[in-house]
Order: sequence, then C-alpha cells, then structure tokens
Amino acid sequence: MIELQNLCLGPLRDLTMSLPQGQLYALLGPTNSGKSLLLRCLAGLQKPDSGFVAVHGRVLYSPDSTLDAEHRDEVGMVFDTYAAIPDQSVLENVRLPLDLRGCDPTEGDERAMVLLEELGIAEAAKKQPGELSGGMLTRMQLARALIHNPRFLILDGPTAGLDPVSSARSLQMIARLLEQRGATGVVTTHNIRPALPHVEGVILISGGLARGPLPAVLAGDVLDFCEGHRPW
Repeated sequence: MIELQNLCLGPLRDLTMSLPQGQLYALLGPTNSGKSLLLRCLAGLQKPDSGFVAVHGRVLYSPDSTLDAEHRDEVGMVFDTYAAIPDQSVLENVRLPLDLRGCDPTEGDERAMVLLEELGIAEAAKKQPGELSGGMLTRMQLARALIHNPRFLILDGPTAGLDPVSSARSLQMIARLLEQRGATGVVTTHNIRPALPHVEGVILISGGLARGPLPAVLAGDVLDFCEGHRPW
C-alpha cells in the first residue's frame, strides 16, 4: 500500500491518497503541476514540505533515515531523457545497478541478458546506447530499472518521443512485467489513451489538487481532463 496523508509538496496541497500495491497507476497533469516532484517523493528522493508518506508499510522521511535508504534500494526508475552511459554497452548499462551493489560481474551479465531477452533486445547487448532507436532505449532503461528486482517502479514519461504504436506496446510491456513480479508502478504520460487499457487507476493533478485513483474504465472523465476540463 502507498499512503499519502495531508501531503504538501511544491504546488501540491493537502494530498491524501491510498494506492493498493501490485498495480500500475497513471499520473496525469499539466506541466509544472507537481507530477515529477511527487514521483521523486515516492522514490525517497524528495522530502515533502509536510505530511505523511508510507510505501509498502515503510514510513518515509522519518527521523530514522535508514528507512529511506532501504526504500530507495527497492525502487527502480525510468526517465524520459534516456539516461545512459554513452561509452558503455547496453549490457553494461543494464548491469549498472548490480555493479553499484557489488554484485559479481558475471552474475550481473547473466541477469542482464535474461532481461534483455525478455524485452526482445538481446541482439543489442553489445551495442552502445547511441545505436538504439527510441523504443529500444526505453526497453534498455526498463531492463536496468528491473534488474535488482524492485518492489516499486517509477516511470517518468517513459514513452515521451515514441510513436503511438511504440508507446502502446511499451506500456503493455511495462504492465505485464510488473504483474509478473507483483510490483507496484506509477507512470506519467502525456498521452493517456494508450495507457488506459494497461493501468489499474488514473491520478489527475492540477492546480495543487488531486483526484484519484480513478478506475481506468472512467475514460470519459480522464479524457475530459486531457482536454482542459477539471472534473471536480
């Protein structure tokens, strides 16, 4: 369970919300509405101005900072900027979280290859990131985010710049991988239509307020929101 109580963070005010674990949620809102700030807060990287945050039973930003560190170790992140080390191979980029944890490189390579095969880009293992298409870079980032078996996956605009077909396929793949692992995920996207079939709920943020999680079947409200209406 993800629990937020009276959370104040940047433009967000008195946000209270509960998200059952093991599901994928879409976070939708205009630019500068606080989406990325909220993701950073949930990742244990951004202390709120005030309020209560708990993820999977662990209270964050308490006086016991070890809880934050333990939580961050269970988080995987995917960004919209294709964060990658350009002079390392795809395999080395995917293996990086295990390297930072002191894992044996041979074991790391094996685990990385399993994920690359699962994501359909095993043939790119020895290539450098600059040789990949946008869709393949998204898959590389997803493999890197999953390699340490996180319980919580944060995806900040992972389909940005992708064509509609690639975007829909990426979201379908993300939902499938989370379901297989029993992990929880929150994804931001500027194109909600391809996300609706693959998310359990949608969280709408605007003007410091939030609504949700709305069941994805309430597509009418969500699409109204995308068109500039605030359904509350």
